[in-house]
Amino acid sequence: MMYMTLDSGSGLDRYFDAIQALQRQVVESQRDQLRQIAALMTATVIQEDRIFAFGTGHSHMLAVEGHFRAGGLANIVPILLSALMVHEGALLSARLERTPGIAAPLLDRYQPHASEMIFIFSNSGVNIVPVEMALAAKARGLVSVAVCSMKYAQKATPPNGGQRLYEIADYTIDNGGEPGDGLIAIDGTPYRVGPSSTIIGALIWNALITEVADQLQARSIEAPVFISSNLPGAAEHNAALLDKWRSRNPHL
Repeated sequence: MMYMTLDSGSGLDRYFDAIQALQRQVVESQRDQLRQIAALMTATVIQEDRIFAFGTGHSHMLAVEGHFRAGGLANIVPILLSALMVHEGALLSARLERTPGIAAPLLDRYQPHASEMIFIFSNSGVNIVPVEMALAAKARGLVSVAVCSMKYAQKATPPNGGQRLYEIADYTIDNGGEPGDGLIAIDGTPYRVGPSSTIIGALIWNALITEVADQLQARSIEAPVFISSNLPGAAEHNAALLDKWRSRNPHL
């Protein structure tokens, strides 16, 4: 069987160039705030408190990114509900993330303390469950950090005339994305491809984790970091962290 060879590569280059530019813009334009948020995370680690991470739909991948991750912190706790993800039914999850009354009881399952933090990932910043999660976190005294696209959030209409996530959160990190998430226009159509929120969200998250590790090292404090199970000594190292955090993270 013969296949046609495509030699243009323009789609590859357009997306790669756009993502590279956006990565630099997001970090350089928010460097001071990222360091400030990392300092709060560092204090939370030193206090041996938890940092929660939450998202619905595709944004839940960013909550999972921090969980039991080689090179990640042991005190990260994802807030997970399968029905809010896409693998058990994308249409159901899309409906549920716009349904009131889910966030507060979901957060309470984790028994949060006022000294803890929560990151809420929501690209549009207007869906009901992430917004209500921020409200529930504020009512319980948690420091909340929103990660969303400000351009998208300012263009999108909150359901039932409600609030936007960035209006509630203590801190907001702008992922710099376009409304609708796609970066690259398809010529001759109204459509875009090449979403950016997952790549930029992971960049933001792991840049913060790395900054936290640096800040801990500057205080001569060892960061509670998981290492890959395939490396020598990993079993013993990770077992000590699991013994410490398993009772406070139901997903371990």
